Amino acid sequence: MKDERNLLVKTAVLYYKYDMNQPEIAKKLGLSRQKVGRLLKQAKDEGIVRITIQSDVSYSAECAAMLENLFSLKEAIVVDVPVYEDQVIKEEIGKAASGLLSRILTDNDSISISWSSTVYQCARNLGRLPLKGLTFSQLNGSHEKVPYTYSGMNILNLLNHCVDQSTSYPLLAPMKVNSEGLLLSLLKDDTIQQAMQAAVKSRIAVFGIGSISQDSSLFHAGYMDAKLVKSLHSCGAVADVCGHFINSDGYICNQESERRTLSISETDLKFKEYSIALAGNIHKAEAVLGALKGGWCNVLVTDLKTAERIIELHSLKE
Repeated sequence: MKDERNLLVKTAVLYYKYDMNQPEIAKKLGLSRQKVGRLLKQAKDEGIVRITIQSDVSYSAECAAMLENLFSLKEAIVVDVPVYEDQVIKEEIGKAASGLLSRILTDNDSISISWSSTVYQCARNLGRLPLKGLTFSQLNGSHEKVPYTYSGMNILNLLNHCVDQSTSYPLLAPMKVNSEGLLLSLLKDDTIQQAMQAAVKSRIAVFGIGSISQDSSLFHAGYMDAKLVKSLHSCGAVADVCGHFINSDGYICNQESERRTLSISETDLKFKEYSIALAGNIHKAEAVLGALKGGWCNVLVTDLKTAERIIELHSLKE
């Protein structure tokens, strides 16, 4: 119900405050023109649209529209969480992302995911879908220290239970290996090649954005230690996206690590029809901003405080 309300308000904001016409809104939100027309009528009927947009979620919709304009996003979804705690933030972002997927998925579609606690929340909340023939794959390798709950394998299993006649391509290999030679050897394996090819071909990618700190998932998974965190900070790294370390402008800034990373390439991720980043908590704002400036995603799902901080940081750097 909350997702429907957000969509209703967002449609009204785009039409009445940003002067987008109905075909443009339909294309942007993945809706039919008839659906957009019905939403605009409903917004009037319910009193959301008067001289201004009246709604408890209108400010979140305004922030979402601002993010879309600043970073040329296909869509931004901003959730105002009831309690500002990390687990609650992840759950609310996951719910919003599941609503988005329910809206844009079609029969015989394809999704690739990264292992992430927030992506897990998205898959957990997706529920049964009246679709068939979907293909699921992983964007990057995993690690034995990642809790099974948040692993790529478990997320794929959850997605498989959402639809009938689905196919999965798990990537059964580590994300970071000890040498470039080992990575090249792994990429010759038929199973890994098949999994990577499925990730490259997918229409939709869903992934998290990590910060470079001792609180990050990569640190707890054993991919980073205090020495590496310090080294990454010294070269300007602010975020990791599917294992790629990037700076505040979104450029990859650790080529040595790149040569040992089993993950979808920067180019293949950026040119997805939907590259959906799920990231929240205000301490990640700088990391998310770097990913946005680098064009790593064309859809962002985040929380209101993080959205405000991203907008503030962007204005300070302009």
